Amino acid sequence: MLNTLNVAQSGLHTSQTQVENVMNNIANENTPGYKKRVVNIVEAEHNDARITGRGVQVVDVARITNIYMYDKLNNENSKKSYMNQLSTMLEDIESIFYETEDSGVSYDLEKFFNALENLRLSPNDEIYRSNLRDAGKVLVDDLKKIYNDIEDLQKRNLSFLRDHVDETNEIIQDIGKVNQKIIDSVTQPNDLLDSRDNLEKRLSQYLDIKVDRTDKEYSLDAGGLTAVRYNTNVHNIFLKEQNLAQKDVYVDTENNSTLVNKSTWNDNGDSVTVFINKDFSVTATYGESYDIDGDGNNETIDETNVVRAIVSKINNDPEISKLVKAWNGQYIIDENGNKQPMEPTNQDHYLLIESKFVGEEGQFESKVFVNDDDNLDSDGNQVLYKVQKSDLRSVEATNDIHLEIFNNEVPLKSGKMKAIIENLSTNETENKFKRYKQMLDNFAKKLADLMDSYIFIGDKALDRKGEYIYGKEASLLHKDRAKMKTIKLFEGSDVKSLKFNDAKVNELTQDELDYLTSVRWKDDIDFDGNGGKNSLTSYYHQIRVRVSSDKENIDYLKENQEAVLNALQLSYDKITKVNKDDEMLNLIKFQRAYEANAKVITVVDQMLQTLLNLKR
Repeated sequence: MLNTLNVAQSGLHTSQTQVENVMNNIANENTPGYKKRVVNIVEAEHNDARITGRGVQVVDVARITNIYMYDKLNNENSKKSYMNQLSTMLEDIESIFYETEDSGVSYDLEKFFNALENLRLSPNDEIYRSNLRDAGKVLVDDLKKIYNDIEDLQKRNLSFLRDHVDETNEIIQDIGKVNQKIIDSVTQPNDLLDSRDNLEKRLSQYLDIKVDRTDKEYSLDAGGLTAVRYNTNVHNIFLKEQNLAQKDVYVDTENNSTLVNKSTWNDNGDSVTVFINKDFSVTATYGESYDIDGDGNNETIDETNVVRAIVSKINNDPEISKLVKAWNGQYIIDENGNKQPMEPTNQDHYLLIESKFVGEEGQFESKVFVNDDDNLDSDGNQVLYKVQKSDLRSVEATNDIHLEIFNNEVPLKSGKMKAIIENLSTNETENKFKRYKQMLDNFAKKLADLMDSYIFIGDKALDRKGEYIYGKEASLLHKDRAKMKTIKLFEGSDVKSLKFNDAKVNELTQDELDYLTSVRWKDDIDFDGNGGKNSLTSYYHQIRVRVSSDKENIDYLKENQEAVLNALQLSYDKITKVNKDDEMLNLIKFQRAYEANAKVITVVDQMLQTLLNLKR
């Protein structure tokens, strides 16, 4: 009979625990990250002679969760954060390119060409000259403003990235601390597990994570590298910024110079001209007397020393030497970190031009034109030819920004930091900001080139309109380059160096105005070097369309990702969230069980009282 009391007492205690658990679930219904609890019970072990059993016992109080679905949820959350961040950044870019009917680069470009047309029709009108000066300055200022705004946006996002790295490391450290408390806990640490889940979810917003909980171990990988290994190994993430200087190398695969053809570049008058950023140049001419080694003794330039002559001229030019340094072959870095020229120094190797500034700040454009009287076109006319730099050996100016754990680069797949790094590091193929800046630079470079020089083809007396060879580069490579007319209305090889020479406006002739106004209608301009054909107006329109298209595409992907995440979150919440209706039903059920067990105790008590009375 007393054993029966023990059985009823175990049921009473179990029902009480279940009621308390229901109360806790209801109380935490709106607690962020709380997962509903369930009391796990089993029949008490049969360890005596009773055949009816020893009652029930509480094993533990466990969380209701689904690890697979939870990990999937974090993965999708990381993707959504990536798209949200990228959408925000592109929204900022869109605002930079925003235009109205009477403002913006498109409007200013049309206004500039209208001013040119007005001046062409009335070349002596001072008002039209003034209008052209103003329109040219405004066009340049607007392009520079857009470019600077993009760079300012990149700087702000770099600051955000640094903050995100600090926040990420705080979360990683907190996960390590929670893991230590879980180890030290003597009861089921459900609240600590909920806290760790919340930390993991927060972390997934910044970068993609993978958690391994097999065999009661715990390992968290951030971007594919281990950031937390239980509580003993907690590794911080570091932001690395490494900038490389641009190098243009003129060499073939066999390490031979491509500057000139030694078998043909051997006559007086043959020359090599190296342009840096279009507006600065040096020329080495065959037969020229020049102090190549800087020892005070002149040498005659020929095919055996032309590389060294060009190197010396570049390094001694007052303007070019501010931007780049030229080398005869690949320099060697000694034990003290100093650059030493390639040996032997008294013979030609190949031309290497290196920026004096690392990263995008030191970008430059080099072009090499060779005058070789043995180089003829199909009609037998002697023409210049352009030397291409080595794509294999040359180095682009790069701003490499990435994350590291223990000196290993973190290969991010998603998250806020992925979106930012992707548009800051020039090594990233999906760098949209870099592409926008490149297109703006291409526009500015082509504008300056077209407004620099030209060649008129035809006879003015017979054909007033005529045809033109457009721009400085095309004119230099043309057989009639001796007829090239130089205007220099604009200068520069990118947006930053773009300049409108307003003083040239007063010097414009009727012929030059005829040419300049014709540029407006030229629609076969290759801006990107990929064979594309556009006008100045249509190319700038393409830049704006690309920005809008990128924003529209990422917003479409973001909406789809939000739908996927919401559907997954809803399914997960059905499993883990507290349902008040279910809990109320459980409360009634457990209350009835409690009352039943209490009734059993009452019945047993009455039976014992009856037995005692019989004995008396």
